[in-house]
Amino acid sequence: MYILVVVQARRDYYEQGLSTATGLTKVRLERAAGEPCLVVSYQEFSLNLVNALKPRAVVMNGFGKHFQSRKVASFYGMDEVLHHADLPILGICGSHQLMGFSFASDLRKIKRLADQPMRKLTGRDADVPRKGQGSPDYDLSGDYVADGFFPVQRIKEDPLFRGLPKTMLMRCAHYCEVKELPPGFVRLASSAHCRIEAMRHRDRPLYGVQFHPEKYEAPFFHGRRLLENFAEIVNRFWRDRR
Repeated sequence: MYILVVVQARRDYYEQGLSTATGLTKVRLERAAGEPCLVVSYQEFSLNLVNALKPRAVVMNGFGKHFQSRKVASFYGMDEVLHHADLPILGICGSHQLMGFSFASDLRKIKRLADQPMRKLTGRDADVPRKGQGSPDYDLSGDYVADGFFPVQRIKEDPLFRGLPKTMLMRCAHYCEVKELPPGFVRLASSAHCRIEAMRHRDRPLYGVQFHPEKYEAPFFHGRRLLENFAEIVNRFWRDRR
């Protein structure tokens, strides 16, 4: 069994059930892994839960709200698992960014996290599409937003990219990024708009990807292969433990 952590308020998650995006991620993880995937709200997620349920892997999903709109304490469970759980973990988009925060500093000593936008739009971006969220406190019309399938360059060989070309096409949907590689991590992939598209811990099977491999669609299936590769990493991890 996998655990899929959704970064969504508890009341919203239980009232709305599986949203289209979460349901798609769950189905595609199950398809790649060949086993069930339990969806858990990040507010219910903890190392105690992982130790009790004993999943074979954890996948932490992306999320659409600002970091500064959430209390840092709400991420303590994810932070605890990232540092202490002995199993493969994949962080996607916002959770990839959280992984960067988690290993670069002690979250318990931080009062508030803040988004790290890629960059502001400039005059040379006259033809770049704008994206507004329809809210005064969440207007991205002046920021560069990567939204669509973008070329992502593999810069280091890793089992996560087995069978994939050096230039992959992955679905991106973000305006923030991990600015600096956190201690203990190696950079695996980059793109023209984002320097740290993928990273891995040097000693543990902890992966972070800025793009969304779960949002593949015809004819762009590189994300599907990456999820299958992560499933094989999980299988190998547990085979080696026998």
